Amino acid sequence: MATGMLRDILWWWLRQMRAFLPHRLLPGDAPADALLAIVDGPREAPSIRFVLRRRRRTTPLGRLAVNDTSQRAPTAVARWRTKRVVLQPDPTSVLERRVVLPLAAERDVASVLRYEMDRLTPFTAEQVFWSATVERRNRTAGRLELSLSLVPKAALLPVFAVLSRIGLTVSAIEATNRVGVARRIDTLAAASSRRPWQVIVAAAVAALAIVAVVTPFVTQSLARAQVEARIAALQPHLAEVEALRRRIAAGTAGSDVIAAEQARLGDALQVLATITDLLPDDTVLTDLTLRQGKLDISGRSLVAPRLIPAMAADPIVHNPAFVAPVTRTSDGKADTFVIHAELGP
Repeated sequence: MATGMLRDILWWWLRQMRAFLPHRLLPGDAPADALLAIVDGPREAPSIRFVLRRRRRTTPLGRLAVNDTSQRAPTAVARWRTKRVVLQPDPTSVLERRVVLPLAAERDVASVLRYEMDRLTPFTAEQVFWSATVERRNRTAGRLELSLSLVPKAALLPVFAVLSRIGLTVSAIEATNRVGVARRIDTLAAASSRRPWQVIVAAAVAALAIVAVVTPFVTQSLARAQVEARIAALQPHLAEVEALRRRIAAGTAGSDVIAAEQARLGDALQVLATITDLLPDDTVLTDLTLRQGKLDISGRSLVAPRLIPAMAADPIVHNPAFVAPVTRTSDGKADTFVIHAELGP
């Protein structure tokens, strides 16, 4: 998306810079100087009318019949054998259709159309002279709408044969389609058909457009450098603040860890206080073990069996039970016991 936006900005600036140029310097506004070979006359006996176009003015040079191989070209035409020759065929020979392609095809639309020509038209790319004009870019739908103009080479073979016989090479075809829109189809390489001054003008406009596009980014980079310098100056103060924040967070985290472990494993002092309150006064503990919420106690009591109901009555003590037989002491005055229980909320 960023690439499409940059391309739109570039084309917008190109159009803005183009508006400042004189009309006579704009390649698209004035027809180029050339020797025009205009095909007219009846279809069964066509002829070629030669016209010199120079500085928007036209000068007739003569006529040559297409079917008469013995007829010689007008003398004035011979001087233009090394110049630009533009063929203007019968408008009915120019075919045109609308073509819709994916927007991504705009990067190399010529290659795409050359490959798809036999699917889009009854001809292959080698059988026609053709050109494409972009009519609309629909970025929302991702489509590129084109006008494809083409002239079958077979229809122009007699004309090309006559022109070749008198030493003329056609560099472009100019024609008007059925709705009156002028179309231009290059028959030679684009670089050879473009005049040097047009190349210079196009390069100058492109350079101005690039400068206009790059300037905001340069300004933004300079502003960003200033902001980064200020951030670097404040970095020592930020380091002190971060160190203090880490110390505070570490203290809070330690308290949270202790609290979490006490909730999971139980507070030994609280458990000892609870067991002391639950057991009768005639009970003496000789051992207490607390491990991961598991409680083991052992000792002596005058009546050991009553210890289980006393411990089960407390909500934090679960499943109290003897894990070893209750036995009497050697003097017969007390019972020895070992009890296992689970602690929980």
